[in-house]
Amino acid sequence: MILKSLAMTKLTQSNDQWIESVEVCPLKLLPNEKGRLMEIQRADDKIFPGFGQVYITSTLPGIVKAWYRHTTQIDQIAVIVGLLKLVLYDDRETSPTRGKINTIFLGELAPKLVQIPPGIWHGFQTIGEREAFALHLNSVAFQADAPDEDRLPYDTNIIPYQW
Repeated sequence: MILKSLAMTKLTQSNDQWIESVEVCPLKLLPNEKGRLMEIQRADDKIFPGFGQVYITSTLPGIVKAWYRHTTQIDQIAVIVGLLKLVLYDDRETSPTRGKINTIFLGELAPKLVQIPPGIWHGFQTIGEREAFALHLNSVAFQADAPDEDRLPYDTNIIPYQW
């Protein structure tokens, strides 16, 4: 089930409108006497974009990692430890949600998988005093000699957002 509910995910600076083609899926945390299990992605999931690469990043408290966008790659992000503020900005020329910003809080206590379509600027910041670990699932593998990635500094004036 794809989550599009303000009760579970906070949207800010977006007129409470989701950016077109962004998907937010709640993840089930299944505890038992031995620990916990959380499924992140399955090949039969509705939003499975195909497999290219999976990696983990860590972000120290207060650090901002922004801005990134891809031409063809679909990104998926889930936080496995800590809390991140994920910010998305739609700058796609033909998008009906062009100019919209979504802010989504991702953390281990309310786990979600966010799918970010090509063309969406995105970045994140750790919230709190604890290092955050994010799992990134990409539809294509990174190619160092021809990266599918545009970057802007976190404090650019091109994107109307202040970290």
